Amino acid sequence: MTTTIQNSNDLFSYLVTQASSGTKNWFGFHQQRIAGINIAYEIAKYHADKMSPEEVAEYAKRLNDAIYDKMIKVDNK
Repeated sequence: MTTTIQNSNDLFSYLVTQASSGTKNWFGFHQQRIAGINIAYEIAKYHADKMSPEEVAEYAKRLNDAIYDKMIKVDNK
């Protein structure tokens, strides 16, 4: 089955489906990468005049890591 993500609502639905799947690692590398790309584009859309592409990508990576460490990983303990 292929999932097409075209906007934030599609991404949210995809992540909810993954979380409900019963899979322990539902927010794994693949899901983090998809969310990170979406986050980077959204940040760039609103802050391109203030941040370089490298800053946007780094911020998106740090945000994704923090979400995983503080919200996902903590539930798996």
